[in-house]
Amino acid sequence: MISKKYTREMLRGRKARVLVDIANKGGCGVSAGGTVTIANVVRGKGLYIKTEKCPHCGQYAYIIGVSREDLELIEED
Repeated sequence: MISKKYTREMLRGRKARVLVDIANKGGCGVSAGGTVTIANVVRGKGLYIKTEKCPHCGQYAYIIGVSREDLELIEED
């Protein structure tokens, strides 16, 4: 879970681990344990996340409206 004390500026561009399976309405999804990048935080709409590009096919996905409870931040050194 990502704490509410983190602001938009603190979260944008950070890496996070997905705790539950998440999918967008287009059918693209991320499995629990996957790594994503937080693209934006919109008040009242949740987090916008972006998956990494697949090295084989080049696909990636944007998923909007993700709850803070569904992600945990990855500490970067």
